[in-house]
Amino acid sequence: QKTAAEFFAENKHFAGFESPGKSLYTSIRELVENSLDAAEAIGVLPEVHIMIEEIKMATFRKMHGMDGSEKIDLDLYKNAEAGESSAPQKKPAGKKVSAKDMTFFKLTVTDNGCGMKHEEIPKMFGSVLSGTKYGVRQERGKFGLGSKMVLIWSKMSTGLPMKIRSSTGSTKPISVVKLDLDIHANAPKVHQHDKESNTIGWRGSQVEVTIGGEFSKYKGYIVKYLREMAVITPYARFEMHYICEDSSKSFQIIHSRRSENMPPPPCKAKVHPSALDNQMMENLINQSYQKVLLRFLTAELDSVDTNLAKRMIDEFGSEFSYEMPITSIDSSKIRKIVDKILQFEFDPPSGAVLSPAGEYNLHLGVMKEMKPDLIATSTPDVTVVDGHPVIVEAAVSLGGRKAKEGITVHRFANRIPMLFQGGNDVSVKTANTRINWKSYRMDKNSHKIGVYISICSTKIPYGGPNKEYIGDENEDLQRAVKEAIMKCCLQLKSRLARQEAMKNQRERKKNLEKYIPSVSRALIGMLQSISQDTSPAAGREPDVQKVLEMLKQKEVSEEILQHRLRTFVEEADMEQAMGGVQTDEANIVREDAFLCLLNQARKFERDVHSTTSVFRFLM
Repeated sequence: QKTAAEFFAENKHFAGFESPGKSLYTSIRELVENSLDAAEAIGVLPEVHIMIEEIKMATFRKMHGMDGSEKIDLDLYKNAEAGESSAPQKKPAGKKVSAKDMTFFKLTVTDNGCGMKHEEIPKMFGSVLSGTKYGVRQERGKFGLGSKMVLIWSKMSTGLPMKIRSSTGSTKPISVVKLDLDIHANAPKVHQHDKESNTIGWRGSQVEVTIGGEFSKYKGYIVKYLREMAVITPYARFEMHYICEDSSKSFQIIHSRRSENMPPPPCKAKVHPSALDNQMMENLINQSYQKVLLRFLTAELDSVDTNLAKRMIDEFGSEFSYEMPITSIDSSKIRKIVDKILQFEFDPPSGAVLSPAGEYNLHLGVMKEMKPDLIATSTPDVTVVDGHPVIVEAAVSLGGRKAKEGITVHRFANRIPMLFQGGNDVSVKTANTRINWKSYRMDKNSHKIGVYISICSTKIPYGGPNKEYIGDENEDLQRAVKEAIMKCCLQLKSRLARQEAMKNQRERKKNLEKYIPSVSRALIGMLQSISQDTSPAAGREPDVQKVLEMLKQKEVSEEILQHRLRTFVEEADMEQAMGGVQTDEANIVREDAFLCLLNQARKFERDVHSTTSVFRFLM
């Protein structure tokens, strides 16, 4: 029977290790997400440092003593140089990749998280799916493999061990562990397991691994991943250094922290009855600490209290009782219980166990990284998908740095970016086909529209075996995503309408002001002509006579008329603008904006209200 490590080694594409380039990208992603989890677990604002050092094949061989042997039978070698091989040269069927061109990378990821206990490090890295009791909880990652799959790839591509340094506190020693993985035994092979003094007062973890990879094709994905991660976790700081043998190609990327508002950690959730199946029920029975059926149902299932549990047991049939030992429930009884439960109706699960990024962080993240001209955010109510709570957060932006014309969808699942296979994703399909953008004054072809969808759940409904996208089959999820986008669009529609009205107002004012010199010149010319007219009809009207007298006394001139006309245009423009604000007041979408209090000794006083905002001054 194959071990879990053997299965994933043979089917590494399931975990995102299908090619050298993708494997490098996935290794970075797994280690970065582990670092974020470690920092968030103790409520510390994450600091993640990534170092990628390129190692060419020739350098790799020299470093590990593999370059000194003499070539004897040249025909055995791939791509032998001209004249070195006596075998006839065959025309290549396709492009060959020379072993000399293969590249390795030393990947080092350092964080300021909780660290790892000294005695647990070998098992945490060197044993795949090692009997962990998995609960229902919102978690980053897809398979729960994390750094273990990185170690498997290291074993397959370079055969070199992984080095881990970790400390659980500034006064605690630093654990230094170097280990390999016995894939057939699914067990760690420990080369070093020591402690050293912590003279620098450091807490956190550092993982160093050498793996095969291909950077040039996946550079864009790696850079984009870090930028997207900075969008969804603006409370973290990311720093990446890429060191190339050709120093001109080396570079660094820094995403600074923008927020200190870190979401609370997700809570472990009970299994909702509507999500049960026979295998899950069997697992719950085997893992439960409860002894009797009544206590088991109330302790292990969500939305089930004692009274409801009694009613359920009564409905199961006469062979079931409140005090029935759960160890006596065999597979046939499990089928009966599950069949009945799936017919019952229960209250929906609570979204309190989830940990979304929050509109505040999502807004800040998009503003910091993308710098859009306009942005709106929303979070609809909790949705239930297959018995699991789901929260959909959305942001829609217009314009921005390096934004492209059309709709660009940014997808996140449990606060991690999703960059591949977007065509089948529920967020992409909803944004492209289910939203009438024109009704919100937006053109999906010419406007630069950014759509950001973050879906959090205790069980993300992924599509496909490698979990690169969220499926589009569930209508409740479709509806939640659509509502979230539409709420954002409604806010933007109001702002766009006001922008358009202000633009038209500016154009109207500009056109009026453009004719003021000509009108003033014409009026003065007309008055001068009247004043020179000596016929009896001239100057009969008292008002005209008064103006002519003012002209004679030089109280009226072209400059004075221009000033009076400009003043009139300004007053008329302001009056019209205020009228427009009062007319649209009922349609304006209002948002709350909160500023942190710097000095707790100060007190809030009277609020000042305007048509667009409320100001609260500190006295």
